[in-house]
Order: sequence, then structure tokens, then C-alpha cells
Amino acid sequence: MVGYAALIGAVLIWALSYVVMKSATTDYPQLLFQFWRYAAVAAVYSIAFHRVIRAIPGSLWKTGLLWLGPANFVHGFFSIYAVQYTTPTRVVVINSLIIGVVPLLRWFHDRCNPARPERWAIGIALLAISLLLDPQDRSVQAGDALAFVGMLGYSYAIVLVNRMLTTDRASVIQVSYLAVMGCAVYFFAAAAIYALVRPDGFAVQALISQPMTIAGVLYMVVFVSLAANLLQVAGQRRLSPVTVSILFCLEPAVTGVLDYVLLGNAASWRLIVCGLLLIAATVIASLRYRTGDADEHALPAAGARSDSTPSVGQ
Repeated sequence: MVGYAALIGAVLIWALSYVVMKSATTDYPQLLFQFWRYAAVAAVYSIAFHRVIRAIPGSLWKTGLLWLGPANFVHGFFSIYAVQYTTPTRVVVINSLIIGVVPLLRWFHDRCNPARPERWAIGIALLAISLLLDPQDRSVQAGDALAFVGMLGYSYAIVLVNRMLTTDRASVIQVSYLAVMGCAVYFFAAAAIYALVRPDGFAVQALISQPMTIAGVLYMVVFVSLAANLLQVAGQRRLSPVTVSILFCLEPAVTGVLDYVLLGNAASWRLIVCGLLLIAATVIASLRYRTGDADEHALPAAGARSDSTPSVGQ
């Protein structure tokens, strides 16, 4: 129950994040918004958890900087541009495709097949997500393509976090810090290139003069990069990656509820059915723990791959 509560808390926070990003970057460069966000949260982590961070072994640093960092960077970079070309709801729906991509990456990466209840849950979740696609809209927008690439980075990050927690026996704080610091390194490099070719540089003056952008950065730092990030890793420590990805698929339903509560936009019947099906998929995916199946988080058997550095990349 702790794992489910942690992940549902993360979903509630993320349900608002795309709306915040779109509003906060209306008149501010999206790349620099993400740079300031990750620079701030990396500084907070470094100060608050310096003792735990010093204990991170070199192998984990390698995984964090060479694999987890780029995966999170791809998600953060493409998602914030995607939300400018389409609606936050469409981005969230496309992100929900992780339910199909995560098991595929786990099979390709770790040769790990989903259990039977999880396969049923994957099928139900994909059916639920298909209900959110408008059959009359057959166009593929630029924002959809950008969101799809970001979703691939999102999926790979879930797989990597699971491996670092189980095979590498890293702590929640260590994995959270490496996820943030690895992403911050790549956003710093991208922002430095941006500043070299743009006359406004890092646009510090523009940032100071826009309270909405500052509020957006603070929300992303405090609630998304700190609270939601820690909740996700804590939840993944207790649940299988497939169950985690299904819980993340609840985000479109949560977004629809918040859209109704905050903005008065009534949910469609497709959104209501999608939410109910995703809840059912989550329950079915959890059945493996009640029926005595082998735990997804068990250590690899003798002869199985247990190296800390992934063999495939983006």
C-alpha cells in the first residue's frame, strides 16, 4: 500500500505539471526553463543529501550520468516542446504508452517477461488508452511526435531506475539524486550552447521580470523534481515496473478530473471508462503478489545478467 500511495501521489503532482510548463513558458525559452529547474533542484539535493551522495559508488555514477541522465533529458527536453504544439492532455495520453514500451524494453534489456496477470493488465491498459484517441482526428501533429520521443526516454528511465534499485541495491535518495544530476548536466550543456548563439544568453533578466515563470520553476523544483521524483523511486522500490507504468497511465484520468474540478470542463464518457479500465488493470497487475508468483524485484538467478551498466542505450 505504501508503494501504491507513493506513486498515486506522484501522478497527482504530474497531472498539473504539463499545464504549469505550458503556462510558464509562454514568453520564456522552454530550454532555459528546464535548465533553471534542474540546476536549482540539483543544488538542493547536493546540500540536503551530501552525506548520502558521497557514498555513491563509481559504477552508479556511470549509470546515472551515461544512461539515466540522458533518458530523463530526452523526456524533459522533448516534453516541454511538445506541450507548446499540442494540448497537455494529448501529451499525457501519449506518455501513457509507456505501458506497452516498458515491458518491451525490459524484455530487450533484461530478458524479463511479464507475468500472466501483467500481460492481461497491459492489454486492458492499451484498450483504455485507445479510448482517449479521437477517431475523427487522424492527423499527426508535431507535438505528438515530440511527445512520443519524450515518452521513450520516460520508459527507459523507469527500466533503469528499477535496475539500480534491485540489482545495484542503490538507495532511494541515491537514485533520485543521480536522475536529477544526470539530467541537469545535459540541460546545462544544452543551455550553454543556447546562450552562445542567442544575444540574451541565459535570459536571467527576462526570468526575474516574469513572476509566472518563476512560480512555474518553483513548482517544478519543489513538487515535481523533489516530491514526485522521491515518491516515484520510493514506489518503484516496492512494486514491479509494469505495475508502476500502469499506475502512471492513470495520469490522463487524473488530468481529466482536475480539468473538471479546476476549470469546469466535463469529462467525456471515454475518459470515465478509460479511468475505470486503468484502475482495473492496476488491480490485475497486482494479483501476482497475492498469488505467490516470484517477486519482480528478486535478485537475478545464477548466470543471469547483473551488470550495473545497461547494454543498450537511447
